[in-house]
Order: sequence, then structure tokens, then C-alpha cells
Amino acid sequence: MGALGGAAASGVGFDALAAAAKAKPAAAAKSMEVKTFKSGCSICPNFCGIQGNVVNGIVKSIYPDAARAEVYNHGICPKGAAGMYNTYDPYRLKKPLKRTNPKKGPNENPGFVEISWEEAFSLVAERLRKIKADNPSKLVFQWGQGKYLIGDTNLKAWCGAFGTPNGVHRTTLCEAARHVADELTWGYHGHLPDLKYTNLLLNFGANYHEGEQTSRWLDWATAQGRERGLKTVVIDPRLSGCAAKADEWVPMRPGKDVVMVLAMCKLLIDAGTIDEEFLTTCTNSPQLVGADGKIVMDKDGKTPLVWDTVTNAAAAYTINVKPALKGSYTVDGKSVRTAFTVFAESLKDTTPQYAEEVTGVPAATIARLAATFAKEAHIGEFKEIDGVKLRYRPVAAYTFRGLAAKEFGVQNSRSLLILNSLVGAIDGVGGLLLHHPNNHPEYLEPAKCDYPPKRTDMQQTVFHPNSHHNIGQQTNITLLDPKSWGLGYVPEMQIFYGTNRAVSTSNAWQQFEGMAKTFNVVIDIVMGETAWYGDIVLPDKTYLESWHNAPAKTSPELGGIVAAIRQPMTNPFNLEQDANSIIFELAKRVGMRDKYIENLNKGWKLKEVTFKPGRDYTTEEQVATIWTDKTKKDFSYAKQHGFVAKGKLDAKGKYLHGVDPVFKGPGKPKFKLYADHFVGTYEKVEQVTKANNITRIDLPKYKIAYAPLPGKEHAFPTPHREAKDFPFYLITHKLMHRYQSGNTVNNAITNQALGSGLDTNYVAINTQTAKQMGINNGDTVQIETRVGKVKGVARLTQGVRPDTLAVSYHYGQWSPGYAPVAKQGTWINQVLELHPDVPSGMNSFNDTKCKLTKA
Repeated sequence: MGALGGAAASGVGFDALAAAAKAKPAAAAKSMEVKTFKSGCSICPNFCGIQGNVVNGIVKSIYPDAARAEVYNHGICPKGAAGMYNTYDPYRLKKPLKRTNPKKGPNENPGFVEISWEEAFSLVAERLRKIKADNPSKLVFQWGQGKYLIGDTNLKAWCGAFGTPNGVHRTTLCEAARHVADELTWGYHGHLPDLKYTNLLLNFGANYHEGEQTSRWLDWATAQGRERGLKTVVIDPRLSGCAAKADEWVPMRPGKDVVMVLAMCKLLIDAGTIDEEFLTTCTNSPQLVGADGKIVMDKDGKTPLVWDTVTNAAAAYTINVKPALKGSYTVDGKSVRTAFTVFAESLKDTTPQYAEEVTGVPAATIARLAATFAKEAHIGEFKEIDGVKLRYRPVAAYTFRGLAAKEFGVQNSRSLLILNSLVGAIDGVGGLLLHHPNNHPEYLEPAKCDYPPKRTDMQQTVFHPNSHHNIGQQTNITLLDPKSWGLGYVPEMQIFYGTNRAVSTSNAWQQFEGMAKTFNVVIDIVMGETAWYGDIVLPDKTYLESWHNAPAKTSPELGGIVAAIRQPMTNPFNLEQDANSIIFELAKRVGMRDKYIENLNKGWKLKEVTFKPGRDYTTEEQVATIWTDKTKKDFSYAKQHGFVAKGKLDAKGKYLHGVDPVFKGPGKPKFKLYADHFVGTYEKVEQVTKANNITRIDLPKYKIAYAPLPGKEHAFPTPHREAKDFPFYLITHKLMHRYQSGNTVNNAITNQALGSGLDTNYVAINTQTAKQMGINNGDTVQIETRVGKVKGVARLTQGVRPDTLAVSYHYGQWSPGYAPVAKQGTWINQVLELHPDVPSGMNSFNDTKCKLTKA
């Protein structure tokens, strides 16, 4: 209508408007200072490039940095666009706090009093000096999102200078089992579908349209792919954001993915629709397996044997040998089979009909998807790009937390890698692209199985032999009885940075019991539940207030990021310190500044521009030093542009850096379809367990977890086997607008302005199931598990299986330090059972069974 039309319509006449126009202004208009800042978002691990628009020192808006569109993100999510409201949150921590009540509990008033930074540093440094002199291992430093703020290179450097092995990140609360499955199969981690060319994407529980790593590239690339004909099928018990936008939603029973995947593998093998050339030359499928489950070795004890079809004898895979993919043979009077044959025969009973019984997915659907996957794989075909002839396999079976957040997360995730390998989609055009195969050859060998443990989180010990990414939930469990875990000391102090660790894991109240036993220093922006258990609480700056060396992502089309920064745009509360300056000051006061500086140089691999001993560095100086060494550009360029990216990859760089040069052909390591090193790892576990009389290890369970091949037994986690009286499967998920337990819960925009009902979560119940139970939309219901009970509000939907309940994370906060809106909803983690994946230590978020009643 316009300004005049609107005024007239509301009863304001033109005469009045004319008079107002002639009137003198009451005061001169305030001049506006407008600035823009190129930076990076840190609310989630997508690290999107952003541009902040600042007017008179106030961040007015946040948009995607247009320059990042060619690198990674074309847009940003609601959390990123509303990120300034985390900074201007009136519930922010603004002064250091000291606890006066020694008792710790959810109903205990900490009696916090404000103290000066000098007193805070003095108290913390004094305690640190005593621990360092006694036993540095008695300090635990835990971080979560803190890794993505100042970088865990700094945090690891600090822990190394102090002498504690106990630096603990949060990956087991996210996707660790997927990473470890990658590492134990092809020697490193990180894979993405080649969506530029993918024609069929089978998505097993990945949810990048709501909240996940690499979301802001995956969602855009999927949308672009649909324009040229990409079809997506989502296999998920819940109608997720990805499922809602898919061509087909397959609502599978929770936790049963591995059976469906293996049934598809069986169908491909039985039909002969597999890439035999890829399996023979790039994987260990032709290697001979003995009755003991181990690969048969040559006389040197190191070289695997295959069956040579030329000489009709066992031989090492050399240039003139043509290995048999299939078959049973006799070597030195003993029966052997190729690894592929062992796998194929293990699938004898995993028929589509059996899979239907276990998964709830019709056998006909499984058969159709398998046939379509094989057809769309174009096995045997090639595509020329940039003059290079490349394997063309435009299909990918993809997952993230969907297969990982389970008691048998590694085995579930490995099954999907095997499915991709059967059609040769690994590093094929349109297939599944790997990130630096065999970058860690030790991952393809039996694990060490250390005991007694040195670390509180049991990383890479006999308890979790392949936990290469720390075990986020374990430290506070260990604290309940360190001796029973074989730990030779009792931790006395914990530092928590950028993490609400206890709230974020299964069986959460157990975490708080452990935290109550230590002196806790918490560095955070709000008074979360972890801070409520703090003895000293130190306010941090947000990513809009401080300098950071920023992690950044790129699409598979680029070679990566050289360096990226975040820079301060505002400081509304005049905060004095950030996490970087805090740990630097503590290093100085503890007497380890120069060692910390030395470790920073090593950790960041600085060569020309380095940190110098004997002097202090501000946070900006630290960021500038690292930037200048990495990019060879002046820091003014960082302030203006925010990042430097590597160039676009050509066809060789994109497709011929991985499987083909690393694994293909004779005399090379292999993609482990058959995980023979699992057999060696289990033998070590058994030996160490018996030698030390370790009662915490259930050897039969470990043997299942370390089977060399995924099997149907991996679809039956502990609650599914034992909780017979609990009829419902309980699953959890993330939401686009709310992420991290503490990071965004106070945000007024994402909680309320985006729409009604976003300030709380619900218990998603199948409509027909609810009607049968007399439950209506909006009723209060109670979920009961073997761990505890929790109430929530029913949300009836056809978008969840009849035997499944779904509840999102990041609601129901209870700390008195939050805004009231943050405390609404259901904190579901408190009733989830915890049965960590044995190899990786991954948290089992999606295995719990429950009862449902109307409250």
C-alpha cells in the first residue's frame, strides 16, 4: 500500500502529513557507521562463510558470504542468520564466578559470587600448579564446540604442555562410529557422494536437510542434482527433512539397517550384478581366508595369498598373477576360501524375506531397490572428463549418524561401505568419494588394546580398541570408580570448554554423578548445566566477538581451504577475555608458556612465520601468525576476505587421488571388504582381559563386535534383546533451528519468531498407534525406559512408524541460568540407555526400547 496509503487508511489525513513534513526535527539524526565483516559461523560444524552487517557497533544482520558459494555454502540456516541473538542474549555470562556451596547437584544452589579476573586466574592457576607437580594426568580438559572455536590444535598443545593425556573431544556423541568404520575399511575417514553426477542416492538415516555435518553443501548439491534427474530414497523410521523431500521414503524399523543392507548385498551377488574387476583389484576380496578367520600369508608372514587362476595355485598378488574372486581351495592341506566367498556364504540366510521380518520393509521393496541400485550403477561403464577415462558408477549409499549412533555402529556403517564397493562405486564418477585412503595404514592393522589405561576416556584401550576420536561420555563414568577401569590415579580437576557434555549424552544423570567428584572450571557463554556444576565459571566471547582460526569446509570439487578466520564484529558487554586468552594466561601462570608456544608451532606445522618463546601473544596475534604462515598473505587480506581456498580439482585430482593409485593392483594395500584385522584385535582383547581378570569386558559381546564381516547379529543391540516388556523403539534426531545443548537454546528468533511451536519439542507418535491408546494431539504422555521416566507432549503424525517414538534433542534444559523458553520440552537423553559401540566408543543414541502411557 505504501507509507501514504497506509497512513490515510488508518485515519491520518494529508494535511497532518504535510504539517509533519514541515516541522523541525526534534534533534539531528544520528549519523550511521556501517561496516561489513567477512567471517565464519561456528554454531555447528558446517562452518559456513558469513558476512556480518554492523551499524553503529550493533550486528544488524548476518548473510552468507557470497564468495563462499563457489567453495561450500550457498546459503546459511536459521541458526546462522539469527546468530547475533546468541551474542546479545541478556542471560550471557559476563563476569567470572566462584562457587561457595561445595555440594553439587541439580537442586543445589551453587552460591555463585562474582570475582575479578585476577582472582579467577589466581585460583585456577594455583590448583593447576599443584596438580602438575603431583601428577598432570589428574587434570582432564574436555571440549566440544570449543574445538571449532579456537581449534583443538591449541587445546591439544595446551594439554601437551601441561603433561596430561586427558584432552577429550565429543566425536562419540556425533559420528565417531562412521569415522572408525571408514578407518578400519580404507585407512582414513570422511566420504561424500559425488552429487554432481550421482543419479541414485540411497540415504540411510542421514538428515542433512535438518542438522548434520556438510549439510550446507549436501542440501544445495541435492537440489541441483534433482534438476538433472537425481533420485533420492531415504530409509529412516521417521519422515525426516530429507525423507520429506525424497522421491521415496522407506520407514524401516530402528536399528535394523544392517540386515536390509546385507539382504541387498546378497541380491546383487546372486544376480551377478557386481563389479568383479573392482573387487578383485582394489579390495581384499580375493585374499584367502583360513578356518581361523585370518588371511593366509606367504612364507614371509606378511604378504597375503590369493588363488592365481593362471598357475592354479596360491600365490602373492604380483604383476603376473590373476586372482580368483570366488572359490574354495586347498593350501598346504588346509581348506581356504576367498574373502569374497566367505562374505557371500555368510549371507545365505539373509534373504529379502528374512530382512522383511526383521526390518519391517517389504521384501519386494528391498529387491526393487537392490535391482535399481545395480542398474543405475552402470557397472563396466566409463565416463571421460577432462580427457581422462574414469570409472562411471553414478550411485551412492550414504549415511551419517543413521547407521553410526548404535551399539554396533561400526559394523552397521561398514555394511554400507561394502554395498558401495560391490558395484565399484567407491571413488567412481557419481559414486562415493573417499578422503585420502590409507592416510593411516595403522588403522588397517590389529589394534593395540592398551591396558592399564593412561586416559580417563579409555581411548584405544582394551575397552574400546579403535576409539581414535576420544570417548566423550566416558570420563565422567570412569570417575565413578576409576580403579575398576584399571586407572592408576584419581582425577581431581576438569576444565570444560564450549561443551555441555553431561546433557549431551545418553544416561545423562550418570554424567553429573561423575562431575560432582571433581573441581570444575567451565568456560562458556551461558550458565548451562555443566556450568551449574562448576567451581569457577569463566565467561567466553562468542564467535562474533573474538578472533578465531576457523575450520572451514569445501565441496568435493575443491582441494580444500588454506586458512580461514573469524573476526570480532562487536562486544556489547565489554568482555575482557576469550577462551584463547584464558588458556594462554593460565599457561603463563602455570609456568609452561614457552612449552605451549613450542607445541603450537608443532601442532599448526608453522614453518616460516612462527610463535617466538619468551613473549605473550594476544588472540589476534595468534590468529595472524597462523594465517600469515599458512597463506603467505598479509593479515589485512584476512580481515577483508576471511579465507583463502585451494583451486578447483581437475578430474585426476578429484577421482584419481584415492582408491585407484592407493589400492588398485598388485603389491598394494587393499580396501578391507573382509576385516581380517578384527580377528587379531579380538585375540588381543581376549588375551589382555584374561591376563588381567578384567570383569568389565563381556568377551562374547566383543567377539560379535569384532566379527570380520557385518552380520545379522549386528541388528540386535542390547535393549532390543533384553527389554522385552518395552514395546516401542525410541529414536532421537536433530532440528535445523536448534543445535547444541546450550549454544542456541536462549535464541529468541529461532525459538519463537520463525513460527509457533518451535520453542518446545514433542513426542512424535504414529497417529493410528495413538488412537488405539486413546492419546490425542497435545496430550501429556510419559516415556519409560530401563533408565528412567520422562514426560512430553504428544504430536500425532503419520511420519513415524507405528512401533516407534521420535523425540528431538536440545530441549528441556534445567539450569536456572537459562531463559525460561530454554527449559520447555523434553530432555530425552536422560532416559536413553548407554551401550557404546565397542570399537569406536560411539554413543548408542538410537537403540533404546520404551513404554508409552498417557500421563
